Order: sequence, then structure tokens, then C-alpha cells
Amino acid sequence: METSSHHEKELVLAQILYLYVIPTLLLYYKLIPDRYDYIVLFIVALLMYGIIKRAHWSYLDLGIRKDFLKDIIPYTIFTIAGVGFIVWISKIIPDSNNKPLYEWWENARFLLLFIPISVLQEVIFRGILMKLLLQAFSNPIFIIVLNASVFALIHIIYLNSTLILPLTFTAGIGFAWMYYRYPNLILISISHTILNFTAMILGFFILR
Repeated sequence: METSSHHEKELVLAQILYLYVIPTLLLYYKLIPDRYDYIVLFIVALLMYGIIKRAHWSYLDLGIRKDFLKDIIPYTIFTIAGVGFIVWISKIIPDSNNKPLYEWWENARFLLLFIPISVLQEVIFRGILMKLLLQAFSNPIFIIVLNASVFALIHIIYLNSTLILPLTFTAGIGFAWMYYRYPNLILISISHTILNFTAMILGFFILR
């Protein structure tokens, strides 16, 4: 892959700053009242949609493939390994803040939100952000680490962030590597949903 111009790199880094980093920090530090959270997220979503339309990205550019099942084996192995890792972490690092959600089927908010959020995160971080990074940079290690770092940053909103940030950074490395190696938005969204489900029922994600 040919390295892009210096200007294109600066543009992508600016997009990361204004679309990912600044909105996250504004919400985290409560610089925007809670009642405007969804307005901020809606504006960011519109800007991201504008990037897609302006660049004329196709479904394939976003990792949506008709032959998505061809990658089923590596994604299955990745997902099983990820579930095992989360369960292992939950046993070796006791955290008094963790409140396992064993009766998850009775939690309507959990049922309605965790699947859409998991899919949306993959669209935003792998479908869009990875595409931007691949256009501007050629070093796969830099691309994967930066993608994982930005992905981990949004999880600062959770109460037990000293555990969640390294955990989500590790997960982000895995997701970014998988998507870099097998650009398949459908399967990585399914994998993310399963891993999110596992982490949530074990009580890792607690909002502030």
C-alpha cells in the first residue's frame, strides 16, 4: 500500500480528533449537559455519514461483503478465544465494582441496546476509522494500535476504567488486527456482540 500525502495524514488525524476524541472527552467531563448527549452523537453520526458520501465508499469499502462466510473459521476461533480470555480475566482480577448481570433476560435496556451498540461500534471503528487509516497510512502496526487506542478511549465513560481501558485496548488490538487481516464487517460485528454480551453479563461495563 502506497503511503499517502502528508496533507491526507493530517486530515485523517484531524477527523479522529474532532469526530472521536473531542466528543468523548466533552461527554466524559460533562462539559455538555447530559440532556444534549444524543444531539452530540447525532451530529457526529451525520459528519461520519458525510465522509462516506463524499468519498463515495461502497458497501465493500465498509467491509460489507456478500461472501462474508468465507472468513467464518478465523472469526469463530477469534471469538471463542475472546470469550475464554474475558472469563479468565473475570476470575483472576476480582473487582468489587463488578456486578454480574446474571438475569440479563429481565433487563430490557440491556436487551435493546447491547446488540445495536456493538454493531454501531464496529461500523464506526472498523468500517469507517479503519478505512480512513488505511487510506492515509501504510504501517499496519501503527494503524492497528491507533485504531485500538481510539476504540479504548470511548470506554473511559465506564466506572471501573482502570480495568476497562487496558481490557478494551487489548480487545481493540484483536478487533483491528482481525479486520485488517479479514475485512468483514458482518462477522466482526457478530464477534463483537458475543464478546460484549460476555463482558456485560460478567459485570465489566458499569456506567458512571
